[in-house]
Amino acid sequence: MLFFLLLAFAIVSDFAFAQTNPQAYKLSGSPYYFNEWSENSPAKTYPVSMIFHTLKKSDPKLEDEMTGDWTSPYNLKSKARFNGLGQYGFSFLSTSLSQDDEGYPGAAVLALDTRYCSEIYLRWTARTFNVGERNYFIQLQYRIGDKSEFTNVPNSVYSSSQTKGDFQVFGPIKLPDDYANKSYIQLRWKYCYANDGSSGTRPQLAVDDIYVADNLNSSINEFSDNFEFQIIDKTLFLYPNEISSLEIYNSFGQIVYSSSVIPDYSIINLNFLSNGLYFIVLNKQERVVSKKLLLY
Repeated sequence: MLFFLLLAFAIVSDFAFAQTNPQAYKLSGSPYYFNEWSENSPAKTYPVSMIFHTLKKSDPKLEDEMTGDWTSPYNLKSKARFNGLGQYGFSFLSTSLSQDDEGYPGAAVLALDTRYCSEIYLRWTARTFNVGERNYFIQLQYRIGDKSEFTNVPNSVYSSSQTKGDFQVFGPIKLPDDYANKSYIQLRWKYCYANDGSSGTRPQLAVDDIYVADNLNSSINEFSDNFEFQIIDKTLFLYPNEISSLEIYNSFGQIVYSSSVIPDYSIINLNFLSNGLYFIVLNKQERVVSKKLLLY
């Protein structure tokens, strides 16, 4: 059964913008799940327990710190910006010019209350939504509280690709035990220039499908499937493990492709489908796993 879960955005008053740290999500009550951010989300709103930070450099390096909050809309088409990508989360894009009275996109910060949690597991997806000539990356970082320095999460850096639509799923990652049972911790996805001399256009990099849970056997594990696929020029390269069948749905919930026989390695030509958003549903023994699929 195909279903969609969307966390509603949190509206923050103008008065609250002096405080750039989001309110923590109580992880002991239920896992945190982010999988959508609309381009029509109003300015000065953010996903639940998140905020977007800016800085004054068009090519931010890993060591550069944030200086402000993003307060503009999410549907802008020019200059540096955060964009809402709907089913594909949100994206960072820097250019040579910033929006009026805004800085350049630098980071997305998620705050969590992990009291009564003995373990914390994280999963997230990074994507090259549009390619660029400069080399950029997204680095996941964490810290306890809101004053200490951020530390890089090991094995959690995504480098921009020259293939539009390239993506990488990270996790489940177990956070250090020190991050459990804390009243306030932060996770930060930082958009950075590789500082390698590359020049030209900058890539639009996206973050999507953030799952944080206090137990590996909770809902985060439902998405810890053992398969990978890639889309290149409308060709689906599927590397399945214990998949009995697959279906592809359009955005109206209609089946546009199905197959009941999945060999160890499959190449499926999807040129018969129009560009747009689809959902691939894989049946794995007694579980059903759904993933978003964007065709260009």
